[in-house]
Amino acid sequence: MQKELRVLLIRPKYTSLVAHLEPLGLEYIAGLAKDMGIKCEIHDEFDHPWTFRFSRMCRVIKKGNYNYIGLNANANTVDYINKRAKQLKKKFPDITIQVGGPEAEMNYKEFCVDDVDYVYYDNGLSTLKKMWESDFTPEALDELTGIAFKKDGEWIIKEKGEPVCGFITKPDRTAFYRGLKKNYIFMKGKYALSKASFSCPFACSFCYCTKMNSGVYTERDIMEVIDEIEEIKHDKIWFVDDTFFFHRDRVKTFCNEIIKRGIKKNFMAYARADFLAANPDILPLAYEAGFRDILVGLEAISDETLDEYNKQTSKNDNEMAIKNLHDAGIVCNGLFVINYTATRDDYRKLLKFIKDNNLLWVVFGIFTPYKGTDAYAEYQDKVINFKSWRLDGTHITLKPTNMSSFEYMLRYYWIHVLTYPKIMVRTLFGTSYDTKRKGWF
Repeated sequence: MQKELRVLLIRPKYTSLVAHLEPLGLEYIAGLAKDMGIKCEIHDEFDHPWTFRFSRMCRVIKKGNYNYIGLNANANTVDYINKRAKQLKKKFPDITIQVGGPEAEMNYKEFCVDDVDYVYYDNGLSTLKKMWESDFTPEALDELTGIAFKKDGEWIIKEKGEPVCGFITKPDRTAFYRGLKKNYIFMKGKYALSKASFSCPFACSFCYCTKMNSGVYTERDIMEVIDEIEEIKHDKIWFVDDTFFFHRDRVKTFCNEIIKRGIKKNFMAYARADFLAANPDILPLAYEAGFRDILVGLEAISDETLDEYNKQTSKNDNEMAIKNLHDAGIVCNGLFVINYTATRDDYRKLLKFIKDNNLLWVVFGIFTPYKGTDAYAEYQDKVINFKSWRLDGTHITLKPTNMSSFEYMLRYYWIHVLTYPKIMVRTLFGTSYDTKRKGWF
C-alpha cells in the first residue's frame, strides 16, 4: 500500500424511479478524509448515465491517480460490486479495493472474494481512521475490529466493535451541492439528508435496519443534530432515521429549539403508527417547527398480517396515525408491504383503505426476505430468483400463493396506476399538501 492515500469513494447506480439522494454515508467518509488531510473524491454513479459506467469510472481513477477505492454496498448491488472489483483489479492491479455500506455491515462474507482487499462492517468510522493512520500494517489490522482482510491468502474475520451513538466527523457535502440539480424525491423536490440515530428500537421481521449498529438503538445528541442541519445550505431536510419520532421529550426539545433559533426549513422523517396514534398533541408543535412529511410504515391493513411482520402495531393504530397527522396539517406518506400471500380481495381492500382514510401519498413494496433479517431465516428455503439486482422491493422473491406471478405483478403495477396519477395531478394544482382535501384537484 502506498504511503500517500488517494481515495475514491464510489456509489453504484441502481434502478430508482422515485428518488435520487445525496450519498450521506460516503460524505461522512469524505469528511474523515478531509480531517486527516487525505485526498478524497466521491464518484456518484447516480449523477451519470447508465452507459459507459466502467470506462467512466476508469477515467476518474486515472485522472485523480487514486490508489484506494471504496465501494458502498446495498443489497441490490452485491453482484455489480464484485464484478467491478474484478474488472478494476485487472485494469489497475496495484489499487486497494474496500467494500463497506449497509450490505457489507449485514452480510460481509458476500464480499470476501479474490479481488476485494478489505470488507468494512464495523460500527462507525473509528476503525477506518485507524486503518488509514496505520498504513495497513498487518500488526495494526490484527488489533482492529469490524473488518475482514486477507493474510497469507486466507480471510481474517475480526469481531465487530461496540455500538456507536455519534459520528467522529462532519459530512463533507460537496457531493450533495454538486449534484443538487439531479437531486429529487418524486413530486416533493430536492432534499438534504441527516441522521440523528442508529439502528431501530423495534424488530420488524422483514427489516434489517434493526440489526444495524449491532442491533443496539442509540441517539445522537439532539443539539449536535440541530447545529448540523442549521449549517446545511438547503431548506428541505430528510431525517433518514428508522424512526425519528420515538422519545416524546426528545422530539419536543428538537421542535422547540428549531422554533427558538428561527430555523425556517421543511422536515421529513419516519415515525411509527403507534407513536402518532398515542401522541396527537405533539403534532401541531412538529408542524410549527417545519415538519410537513411523515413517512409511516403502515405495512398492512389487517392485524393478522401486521402480527406476521412482528410490527407490534394494529390497524386501529394505522387509522389513528393518519387521522392525527392530517388533523395537524402534516402529510402522511403511507408505506405498504405487499405480502406474497396477497389475494385479489387484499388488493381491493388496500385500495379501499387508502380511499377511506384519504391517503394521497403512498408507497408500495413487495415483501422481500433480505439476507440478515428474521424473515430470511424463515423463508430462505422458499426464495426464488434471488439475484442481488432483484432485491429492491419491486421484484418477486417468494412465489405468490394465491395467484400467478404474472397476475401478482400486474396487480402490483395496477395499484400504482390507480393511485399515482392523483398524486401528480394534486401536485400540479398545488394541493398535494392539503390534508383535508379529498378530490383530484
